[in-house]
Amino acid sequence: MRAKSDVEKAATGGAQSAWMNGTDLIDTLLHPDSRVAQVLTPKESQGLEDIRKLLVSAHIQQNAIPADLTAGDDPVNLYLIEEFGGVRRKTDFKKAARSVINGLKFIKTAQAQAAMKAEGMHRITISHRGYLPSEWHQLSTSRQNYVYRLLNYDALASWAYDSLELSVACGEVPLLFIGWAILCAPHAQVAMAQDLGLEEPKESNNLYEFVEEFSMKPEVLCNFLRLVEADYPKDNPYHNNIHATDVTQTTFALLQMGGDKYSASPLELFSLILAAMCHDMGHPGRNNSFEVNSHSDLAVIYNDSSVLENMHAARACRLLSSKLDTDLNADILSGLPTSSKVAFRSNFTKAILMTDMSQHFAKLAQLKSKISTHGTLNPAKFYVNVDGRSISSVLLFLLHVADISNPAKPAPVFVEWCDRCLNEFFAQGDAEKKAFMPVSPMCDRELTVKSDSQLGFIKFIVRPSFVLMSDLMPRVVDEILPVLEQNLKYWEDKKIQDVGGMEP
Repeated sequence: MRAKSDVEKAATGGAQSAWMNGTDLIDTLLHPDSRVAQVLTPKESQGLEDIRKLLVSAHIQQNAIPADLTAGDDPVNLYLIEEFGGVRRKTDFKKAARSVINGLKFIKTAQAQAAMKAEGMHRITISHRGYLPSEWHQLSTSRQNYVYRLLNYDALASWAYDSLELSVACGEVPLLFIGWAILCAPHAQVAMAQDLGLEEPKESNNLYEFVEEFSMKPEVLCNFLRLVEADYPKDNPYHNNIHATDVTQTTFALLQMGGDKYSASPLELFSLILAAMCHDMGHPGRNNSFEVNSHSDLAVIYNDSSVLENMHAARACRLLSSKLDTDLNADILSGLPTSSKVAFRSNFTKAILMTDMSQHFAKLAQLKSKISTHGTLNPAKFYVNVDGRSISSVLLFLLHVADISNPAKPAPVFVEWCDRCLNEFFAQGDAEKKAFMPVSPMCDRELTVKSDSQLGFIKFIVRPSFVLMSDLMPRVVDEILPVLEQNLKYWEDKKIQDVGGMEP
């Protein structure tokens, strides 16, 4: 039988709870010598492991709450548990534990349920595999072939991907195409191949198959993506729909490099990728410092705390929950049960809020500490409790890293993104000067030296982040760090040229 971890032993305090009884049952079922374990599919075994992890998490969480509060159904106690313990009032842990203790019944019916689900997946596959967004049909045949090459499995997972190239190729709606290609794989790729009269692509083993998992209709997803993309200001040199596309693809590439092993469920991956798409919705082209220093309405609404990130998350969640015109169905969560919708929103908003750059050093240090304490072999060790819900700290940091990844992209893309970013910074600096406000760092076009700005950003922010990620995802060592070092050398050489060209 599996030995309890130190965390579990500490949590039990020597007593055996209903939660731990449930974990013991699961350990028995999954033991290699168990008859049950011998007939379980890998997916069923993983499902039991996930339930075990949730039970341990629930036990540790409630163990920190005074026993007097958890006894009975006193409304005041229930309020205190929810308000100060982060436990949802409707959460019934004992009922959950009893459900797991009835695990043998679950095992007996698992095969039948899996067969029913497979039949449902087959119906979805047949129904939606031929869908193509209307924007596809607006492209010439040569452009369609071009876009298809940019949206195949290998291209989407490549660190060398160029979202700027996709934007030009697809008619400046790259977020729609990248979102459809990633979230509706493999159906999107099959539909494009069929329309072009090409051989259907071979399916990858790393596909997430969100269409089947969440009963999601590709046409509904595309409606949603059009609304998201329209909310990105086109006038922004940097924080626009192409940046959202780039962060989305980069997030997907990092997941494919091994980041997805730090996820316990498809819902977490789905939440993270959608957060990447929505993380800068409605961006004003100014940073948090500008909003706070100018006492903007946004700064007042969000109390000077993660102003833009809170706004982005709010706009996205409003769109997700809006009842739109019946002619435009954009409810991508309609196939999820209520509990999954609640979990989705929690993961989704936390991921967007994590893109606040002011949290960078604290989150980097926290993740370093976890790696130092627990190593990298057990993904469950990286789950943290945020507002009463368990979420992977690796996935949260992964989106943040994708958001600052431009300096680590191959040439010439990293230079183009640098120019776009500085142009937006300089526009802010001009606005700050006009309003007699302090000019933010790197926002003064007369004083900022491009090479210096990038050298500092890479050395103190970007490189330490990817070095840390390489501990979690070994492929980063060979696929990203060498590119980053080449780019660092480029900016060092550029600085020498800049200094050499200056007048004495």
